[in-house]
Amino acid sequence: MSWSVSACGPAAKAAEQLEQQFTKITCTDPGEQETVQKVRALVAQTLATIDPEKLVNVTGSGSMGYEEWSSHVGPYQSVDLKISPIHLTV
Repeated sequence: MSWSVSACGPAAKAAEQLEQQFTKITCTDPGEQETVQKVRALVAQTLATIDPEKLVNVTGSGSMGYEEWSSHVGPYQSVDLKISPIHLTV
């Protein structure tokens, strides 16, 4: 399975948008669901340390697969998370 979330804007608003997106992710594999919940907590904790009005761009995605799909041998997960401030110059 694969999942993704993204938001751009003030940190507080981005956190709200991302939380809504995370609540809609359902994974059939318990390990993958645990990974999603840990990424969710990490994103929330990180955004809570940023000025609520500071502009940020957040993207996160993940996938799970098996070396042999039919027998579920060799499970693996891939996770990519980026939280970046947006610097505006006037």
